[in-house]
Amino acid sequence: MARIPSLELQILNMKSLLRTMCDRVHASLLVVEQHLHNANPESLVKVVALDSEVDRMETELDEVVLRILATQQPRAQELRLVYSTAKIAHHIERMGDAVESLAKHLAGFHFEESRPTLLKMVGLVKDLFDRAYGAMFEDDLARVQEIFALDDAVDSCQGTLTELAQDVFLNANRNPVAIDLGMKLINIASKLEKIADLCCNWAEQTDFAVNGFSRRVLKPRKLRVVLLDDNGGQLAANCAEFLTQNLSESIDITVATKLSQRAGPIPALNSFPVVRFERVSWSRCFLLVNFGLPLSDADRRAIPLKTMLIEWDFSVQSVDVAEDEAKKKLTGLLSILARSDVSI
Repeated sequence: MARIPSLELQILNMKSLLRTMCDRVHASLLVVEQHLHNANPESLVKVVALDSEVDRMETELDEVVLRILATQQPRAQELRLVYSTAKIAHHIERMGDAVESLAKHLAGFHFEESRPTLLKMVGLVKDLFDRAYGAMFEDDLARVQEIFALDDAVDSCQGTLTELAQDVFLNANRNPVAIDLGMKLINIASKLEKIADLCCNWAEQTDFAVNGFSRRVLKPRKLRVVLLDDNGGQLAANCAEFLTQNLSESIDITVATKLSQRAGPIPALNSFPVVRFERVSWSRCFLLVNFGLPLSDADRRAIPLKTMLIEWDFSVQSVDVAEDEAKKKLTGLLSILARSDVSI
């Protein structure tokens, strides 16, 4: 009967497999970056081949992890490392899939106008990857201190690329080639943003393996909601008061309106300060409820993609009737918001 390797040898083998997986994904990112500098669609075939290797190695690493758990019964830090490695391997495999999809979208894609933003976004993603890699294999956890700020920068680039795609759609004039170009640009931005998020997950798992906790402490926060109307904020303020009667500890409401004829500040209504739509802070806003204000294309582009937009048109009704109807519709939202548990 073959001897079972020691725990130290099995962990070394596990980390070696994981490192090889990471090297394959890093090589794929380099191919993508080089393609953006000098288009060479043939080189993108290498990305597909590398992803196949990553998939195979993930299966092999799963077997190694299972063998360690079955034969060694690791404890404390070793157990955290084995557990985290299994999760990190899954993140790396998903990164490989995202880079493969990215390469397929870039093949035949004309990206002259979007090239600077794409290169910036790929550079940020590579920086994120390198920081997570250094924390895992070079025991340098200091490298992940700014990783979430970099992730926010990647999200900003995604917004810029999405705006470029929207401009393509507006000028497409039912041209299928232009529409396909816009869709590819959105998908490319989405894949890069996904890789950045997975790098953050990787860094958190490494931190957990070493310290037994993640430095990114999840803190409860209020859900951000914007209520918007076209009558000076009165309807939105009344509805805000209705929502906060039972959910004052769970939601953070901004009341907004759009009155171009008024130059001065808008007074507070029902203790809610009313802001102009153009001055709304969209930071981490997950829901916008519009009570009938017509929004231009520019207005809609100002609303982040991650903010859900609900529109109810009460413009043909009196203020009292509109308020009653709005509160009836908001009752359904109340039950949903009351069951939500959001952390950041």
